[in-house]
Amino acid sequence: MSLAINTPRGQEALKHERDCISLYRSLHPDYSFIETNKDKPAAIDGVLYMKKSDCLQAVVEIKCRNMTHEQLFSDYGGEWLVAKAKIEKGRMISHLLCVPFVGMLYLIPDKTILTIRITDSTGQYCIDFDVRETTTKATINGGSIKQPNAFIPMDKAKEHKCA
Repeated sequence: MSLAINTPRGQEALKHERDCISLYRSLHPDYSFIETNKDKPAAIDGVLYMKKSDCLQAVVEIKCRNMTHEQLFSDYGGEWLVAKAKIEKGRMISHLLCVPFVGMLYLIPDKTILTIRITDSTGQYCIDFDVRETTTKATINGGSIKQPNAFIPMDKAKEHKCA
């Protein structure tokens, strides 16, 4: 199976994901991030851990979007679209590892990260979100797929931005 990450657009997306991680780590130096193997279709993007204690803090899904904070809230109603299957996999891993599942939405033009806790450390959802079947791009390279998607409200997300 050929992964989208191995294409030029996929590599650009990976660069933005790593920029997001680097920005987060610069803003929160007590934390580090271990990414999952990008040669395989992993269920999550990585894990956050506390450097001082070497203790796992969260499993993480990262999405990078070429939109501003203003566009997110005006054009998309402040909702972050994520495949429901991705959310379910993150929830399950959260439950199995007894850590929260956190979503990171990186708004590229603003160099801003919005984080939201999707589950608690037992894998129980701690936010309400809508699920609707919609047609979206299948991968970063195009195509289309009709599937259940979660629409995560980002109005209560924590904003992380360099001053």
